[in-house]
Amino acid sequence: MKKLLTYVLIILSYSTVTGQERALEINHQEGLNKAKQGDYVGAIESFTKAIEVLPLDAYAWYNRGMAKNMIGEYEDALNDFGTCIGLNPAYGKVWFNRGLTKMYLGRYDGAIVDLTQAIQIEREYAVAYYHRAYLYELKGLYDFACTDYRNAQSKGFEVPRIKLNACNDSLYEGFEKNPLLLLTEKSSSRCYGTTKKHPIQVGNLANMERYLRLLRSPKGSFIFYTVVSTEALSTVNIRYSQRGKEKTKRLYFDLKVNDRPKLLKGFTTVQAPNSENRP
Repeated sequence: MKKLLTYVLIILSYSTVTGQERALEINHQEGLNKAKQGDYVGAIESFTKAIEVLPLDAYAWYNRGMAKNMIGEYEDALNDFGTCIGLNPAYGKVWFNRGLTKMYLGRYDGAIVDLTQAIQIEREYAVAYYHRAYLYELKGLYDFACTDYRNAQSKGFEVPRIKLNACNDSLYEGFEKNPLLLLTEKSSSRCYGTTKKHPIQVGNLANMERYLRLLRSPKGSFIFYTVVSTEALSTVNIRYSQRGKEKTKRLYFDLKVNDRPKLLKGFTTVQAPNSENRP
């Protein structure tokens, strides 16, 4: 009788584990499908269910962090990435994406540390070399930046020719000496950024993307954006919630001239000016 009871308990235990794995797989796949459709809020809910079923699944934490990233919940994304690292520290992608998230928040030193760890795990991680080079450039460490730009190029990443030319000629004026760092200066004009005659002068596509990632509504909510065109005068439609109503606005960006981009009048930004000192 004791042997039979033991056998039954083993079968029940096995069935429970199998049920957990099945529920994990269903919720995880559901989250991935929603993320592909752009439903990041729904994806977060599905990944949360997967985590509740099996809290030790590192990839559920990673994917929930990625979904949170897409809707601008950067601090929560960092927490999820940190949990994923605790469960699977050898997963290079989580170090890479946590580094990018810190970069969006202006925490450049912490971002460099994470990207360096990603590179140590995956030596051929070309895109990690590129973003670390960009961070070194933002900090004015041009020798380190050039080394990483060359590494990224040699490993297959298509580094912009302007970067490589700058590295080959220290006097080259095209080297980005004053890239967009933080949105600390506010515009006093409501026309700024909302008319073709008064575009936001960001200088390049990367700065435009960074500007949009940092921008928040007047009440601090996340702003969804759609790039309409990426010509010299780029056009972007933004959408956000205010007082329970959905608002839309069209913005114009100058991708040729970089003249200290300012924050839209009445809008806010994701970070405080002193965020550089945070880990």
